[in-house]
Amino acid sequence: MPADQTPHEVLAELAGHPRGDDLARLVHAIAFACADERRTSLPDGARDAAARLGLSTEDAETNFGNVLAALERSPNEPTGPATRALLSALLARGIALAPPEGVEAERRVIEALAWVAAHTPLDALSAADAALGPKADGLWREAAALVRRADEGAAPLVGRAGALVVAAALGASTSAAARSEAKTLAAEARDPVVRALLQDARSPGAAAAAGELVPPPRGPLALVLLAVTGLLFVLPLARLIGRFVLRYRCPAEMRVSPRSITVLAKTELLGRTVREREMVFPVEGLTRVAREVRYPRLAMYAGLFALAIGSYIGVSLFVDGARAGSPDLLGMGALLVAVSIAIDFALTNLMPASRGRCRVVLVPQKGPTVALGRLDPALADSAIGRLLQGSSS
Repeated sequence: MPADQTPHEVLAELAGHPRGDDLARLVHAIAFACADERRTSLPDGARDAAARLGLSTEDAETNFGNVLAALERSPNEPTGPATRALLSALLARGIALAPPEGVEAERRVIEALAWVAAHTPLDALSAADAALGPKADGLWREAAALVRRADEGAAPLVGRAGALVVAAALGASTSAAARSEAKTLAAEARDPVVRALLQDARSPGAAAAAGELVPPPRGPLALVLLAVTGLLFVLPLARLIGRFVLRYRCPAEMRVSPRSITVLAKTELLGRTVREREMVFPVEGLTRVAREVRYPRLAMYAGLFALAIGSYIGVSLFVDGARAGSPDLLGMGALLVAVSIAIDFALTNLMPASRGRCRVVLVPQKGPTVALGRLDPALADSAIGRLLQGSSS
């Protein structure tokens, strides 16, 4: 399976596929049926629809997976990035084969795409520029109009979820029309998440840092209660067992722009992704952002401990050697003292705590505190510095 799953790569693969256009028409029909019926999962009958187009299981095979198998996937079964990229590019290609003509047609298409992107793995908006080129300009203008209607509460069928998906696509688009609409809409929108999505896209070079979701710091009362009940020792042990026995992981990425912090996280169990989350924290909605280094002076204390032990044993050997007139004991005592001094110097000066890992704590005005651990301190400092730069400008 190709590692690159960009829309351009998938569309290039489909362009050389002997039945690529028919596969695009199949996904287009399935997706719009889903939107018309307001279904939160892809409808049944994909194989029957494929048969009407003369498509077999072998015809649906691509380097990114089998299209029929992807369409028939159970709603409870996780959809991988390659499958999402394949279906999304096919839907965008299907629209390009029969582009909407006129404002009303473009409005109906955008509303359908917004619904489908918000409730199924198909997101044609992410591949619209690659599939339609300049023909996507009309769709982007209608996309901005849809976000405005949703912001005013006048798009109940699409809802806020669909509006957020469309706003994110507008912000990520490389189209000049989309960038212009995003710039105007970012100043008009009342929804803080919509503003954050659009302003993030217009802010070049957003900083990012990869780490893992970790439990947030506890307050004094919670710490005392956990210690009294014994859970303070049980919970870390349970997490350790889950990490090494069940391969439980929560990898996360923190993306920081001058206007917001976006945390992309997923939960993995036994090597499979069981949950994906995207959390957006607008700057005005944050109470506190803290970068913490756990045990920042651990290396220094370890060096002092090594120096104390080495000096005690070394001096003892040196004194015993002087009393007994033993050159061996004298040399061994001096060597131990020298080694302990070297270890102390190395731990204190050559292994600073800043080269380790740190934790960033996000405290919103509403909602639970979120903590990301195992972050590279340099990347975390760069990301938070960008946030401070934006808030002061």
